[in-house]
Formats: sequence, structure tokens, C-alpha cells
Amino acid sequence: MKLLRLAVLLLMNLFVLYSAAALAEKQTIISDKNDYEGRTIETVYEPGDEQYNNVQKNISYLDRNQKMIKIEYFYADTYVNKQGYYRAATFYDSNEKMTRVEYFFTDTYMNEKGSSRKTAYFDTNERLTREERFYTDKFAGEQGYDKKIAYFDSNEKMEKIKYFYTDSYVDKQGCYTVTSYFDSNERPMREERFYAEKFAGEQGYDKKIAYFDSNGKMIKIEYFYINKFANEQGFNKAIGYLDSNEKVTKVEYYLNDRIIQPK
Repeated sequence: MKLLRLAVLLLMNLFVLYSAAALAEKQTIISDKNDYEGRTIETVYEPGDEQYNNVQKNISYLDRNQKMIKIEYFYADTYVNKQGYYRAATFYDSNEKMTRVEYFFTDTYMNEKGSSRKTAYFDTNERLTREERFYTDKFAGEQGYDKKIAYFDSNEKMEKIKYFYTDSYVDKQGCYTVTSYFDSNERPMREERFYAEKFAGEQGYDKKIAYFDSNGKMIKIEYFYINKFANEQGFNKAIGYLDSNEKVTKVEYYLNDRIIQPK
């Protein structure tokens, strides 16, 4: 989270430096009318420039009103080796407020970390609201998911992460999405798992929710059963309570939110 904020601040600072202090001989107008109907300007950084060790060049795209709409950054090797991405693109709205930043990772980073691309989204106050990550086939084959979305509250603290699993993982494990929720201190509160139709037909339930205490230990699990199972067994929800060792100590059965005795 802190690394993301630092990276975004770097991008913003680079834009300020470019706007206010870049030397004319470093800039080239490479188009008078781009896809946004404005100019496209390339700025190349040279030895001795403050940004030379971080950025090789940037390309700025203006709209028809000559307002900034996008900036692409191409990073120097030393920066790439530290951060893992070789290019980033920052997008702005009509008020020149940052709306999102896209990061593109090197092959080395992808092989080591598994992440192939990342996009960060911001609100009208340029506060982080969510971050999407996409993963390589190799990573997905090992971990089961190829996409992850993290959501952030108004204080830019993570409040939810959603994982999207591959078809092959679903075929083997049955689960196609997992959503984890966090409290204001970014500690896990609960985890929701959703299951495919085939799994539900075999196991009886298509959703499961696990709850955690302040130490991250599981204290309760809820199972939500499909109609076929409920008609056969007489209940459509079950709740298991766990002790401090995460061992089940009690199970309650429900039919339409009314506690019952199972058949």
C-alpha cells in the first residue's frame, strides 16, 4: 500500500517537474493532433537531469483544450530493477484529476512474482479506491486465480479483496471466487467463498462464509445449501462454531433462518 502511494506520488511529482522545469531542448512535439485531438509531447531526460536515474522519457497526451489527458512513463533500468515495472500510464479526467494508473511489469518480475499487470483507480479527490492485478498463466496454475481486485475505503485502507479463479481450478476445487473483508486496521473479519454448480450438486452448498476474531483465528463458519439438498435434508443453512484451536464445538441447523433439529 505504501509502495503504491509512493509510486503514484512519484508519477505526480514527475508531471509537476515536467510542466514547470523541463528544458525546451528535451521536448519534442510528436503530434499536433492525437487521438484526443490535442498535442502529443515527448520529454527525454538526459544525464545530469534530476529524473535521469528514474525515467528515460515520458510522453504526454493533451486533449483539444490542451489539458493533460494521459502521461506515459518509460523507466530507467535502475528504477525498473527496483520496482519491477518498465512502463506506467497515468490517466486524467477533464479537470486534470488523476483517475487511474496502469503498470506494466518486466518478464523477470512476472516470472518471479506472477503479476503481469496492475491498474490503480482513484476518486475525484485522487484517493485510491481499488487496485486490480492480473497474473500469469504459470502463477494461476500454481495459485488457482488469475485476477485479484482490492478495494479501499475513504482513508485508503484496504476493506475487501476479491479473487477470481481459473476454470481448471474450479473444475478441481469447485470454488470460483473468494472475497475477504477487513476491519479499519486491515485485519481479516470474514471470507466468503462461492462454488460452482457441479460442486454444489455434489456437496450440497454453493456458498460458505468464515468469520475471524481480532487475532485472525476462525471462530465461525456458515454454509448455505441449495434447494435440492434442503428439500432432502430439511435445512438450508448450517453454522459451525469453533474454539480457540479452530476445532468445531457446536453446529446449528436452520431452515429459512429458523433453527431446527436436522432429520
